[in-house]
Amino acid sequence: MTVWDIYSEILENRYISGRLYKLVLRVPDDIIRKIEPGHFAMIKPSESYDPLGRRAFAVADVEENKLIFYYEVFGRGTNLLTKRKVGEKLKVLLPLGRKLFSYEGKKHLLLGGGIGLAGLTLLAKKLRNMGKEVFIAYGARNKEYLGMVEWLEKETFPYELFTDDGSVGRKGYVTDILEEFGTDWVVHACGPKPMLKTIKRMKTGHKVYFSLEERMACGWGVCLGCVVKTAGGEFKRVCMEGPVMPMEEVVI
Repeated sequence: MTVWDIYSEILENRYISGRLYKLVLRVPDDIIRKIEPGHFAMIKPSESYDPLGRRAFAVADVEENKLIFYYEVFGRGTNLLTKRKVGEKLKVLLPLGRKLFSYEGKKHLLLGGGIGLAGLTLLAKKLRNMGKEVFIAYGARNKEYLGMVEWLEKETFPYELFTDDGSVGRKGYVTDILEEFGTDWVVHACGPKPMLKTIKRMKTGHKVYFSLEERMACGWGVCLGCVVKTAGGEFKRVCMEGPVMPMEEVVI
């Protein structure tokens, strides 16, 4: 797979709610055509060497010559990214990730926990375009952290919201919905590790795929910073042997 390291113009970089921002970059058509659900990019937040490394972000959506990302502010790198202005250029390495989503099955349930939903939204559009049935469950600690509702409403997907405090949608966790869908639904999940652990413990009989989120320094398999343990006792790199892995293969 060809990977490009390019300077990409910022078309939008705005605050939504909670810690969530939306970033839109202009990308050449030949690269846009190579983007598939599950791909991610390594973006350098600053022109300086502080911080030295890039940050990994899932490609949330594609529109014409635009790539759309959603990111949450957690540390110095993402905080610096919020300061970048429309018209400036960011250095971007993409598309990254080799093990992507499976499209098998007619019904697909997508479980997004917090910013994890951004790892599933492009998949939702792909599945719909293939004529598949799609339902999305989106959860977070409270209403303020459900900033991607605007995307769900724009794309008109059937969905249900969950909040820990009941401030909007159903009070509880996004995993609560699993038992309401038959095992003929294929499940794709992306979110914090406690959420993924809960899905494994539930043993509902669904075919489940995890889109894994791990801290990455390089994004192309060199630094070994994103390894996860597998059921066979081996370690796999999320950036190269992932980011999507069958639930039964991963030790969470």
